[in-house]
Amino acid sequence: MAERKKKKSLIYSIMWMSAIPIVILGVILTIFSQNSVQEGMSFEIKKSLSGTAHNLISIYNMLDAGEFSYSNGKFWKGETELTSDYRILDDIKNDTGADVTIFYGSERRLTTLVDNLGARLVGTKVSEDVQEAVLQRGEEYFSESADVNGAAYFGYYVPIRDDAGNVIGISFAGKTVDSIRLSMRETTRENAILCVFVILLAEAACYISTRRMVTAIQCIKGFLGKLSHGDFSQDMPEEVMERRDELADMGRYAVTVGHSLEDMISKDPLTGLLNRRACLICAEKLKSRNHFVVAMGDIDFFKQVNDCYGHEKGDEVLRYVAEKLREMIPDGGFASRWGGEEFLLGFDGEVPEMNERLKTVMETISGTEFEHEGKSFHVSMTFGITVYQEGETLDEIVKRADGLMYFGKENGRNQIVLERKKEDLYERNTDTD
Repeated sequence: MAERKKKKSLIYSIMWMSAIPIVILGVILTIFSQNSVQEGMSFEIKKSLSGTAHNLISIYNMLDAGEFSYSNGKFWKGETELTSDYRILDDIKNDTGADVTIFYGSERRLTTLVDNLGARLVGTKVSEDVQEAVLQRGEEYFSESADVNGAAYFGYYVPIRDDAGNVIGISFAGKTVDSIRLSMRETTRENAILCVFVILLAEAACYISTRRMVTAIQCIKGFLGKLSHGDFSQDMPEEVMERRDELADMGRYAVTVGHSLEDMISKDPLTGLLNRRACLICAEKLKSRNHFVVAMGDIDFFKQVNDCYGHEKGDEVLRYVAEKLREMIPDGGFASRWGGEEFLLGFDGEVPEMNERLKTVMETISGTEFEHEGKSFHVSMTFGITVYQEGETLDEIVKRADGLMYFGKENGRNQIVLERKKEDLYERNTDTD
């Protein structure tokens, strides 16, 4: 026979079901956020470099209102000589992290860019596509891969105009592609870490919620499992009943089913007392006590009640007697319909206590008047009381109580027979004979 597959835990099945879409969503969000970060950073870099390039022109205009000019190897702004004066450019680079350059025509005249030996790239020219866009068409120009002395740059170029509006130079601000990509990678990594944290947080929240749900399901399962073995003494745990979802409804339905099954399996349908099967279960539990007292009772001349007044009236008498017997039994005891008009009672106590309780019940029952079609009648009962003796079986206890009851019925009825009383009655009958 094929080996049975090992059962999977419900909580882990649910966790897997929830984890897969969460992880997929996390990956999608990470990829989307990476693209969004790249697009956003590209836009912000363009905006930042544009502002730096325009500010560079504004700063020099505030320095001197004259035009940029170059003659005899010297670079001027109005009457201010700028040749080899890099203070303004270096301050801007320190503040913004961007390299800046002032072109006069197509050649660099002031710049923060340096070669491998640390020399400023003065006198080098801008690329032809920039010359065409800025110097010839007079447009601002942005590139994400501008070639600056062999290095790739994010670069923004702004035309510098003379008083007549002619383009005479270029203001440049740029950052290396490598530095931008490094910044993008760091931002992407931070977003990925954040995404992983959110996934783990979502999984933790899902686990806690799932754990509580599965715990409730397991409680309901345990409740139903005990019901299937005939254990009706349990209560549904509060952690199920206090929920505000369908599991709480399932818990309440399970309790209702339990009560219905208990009534069907354990109760006599006519009187509501325990049936014989349930009675034996309760009696077996009471056997472990030190003082287990049992009484067997029978309604006297009950057949005449049925014959004279009908079975419906007989059922009414049975229900009334059952109610009174149920009321007299203390907590932890049992009252059962043993069969027909016979009843078996038991609780943890002494014979005198059972005797006093039964006397009270017998007075109540015999004093009750039943009516049928204008006629009235009374009923009485006979009981036999005994106590459990160590080592006895339930059959032996019940048989002894039953024998005491029948002895009472044969000797006058409407009485309670104890084992000592039976001996006394037997001795008196023997003497009479």
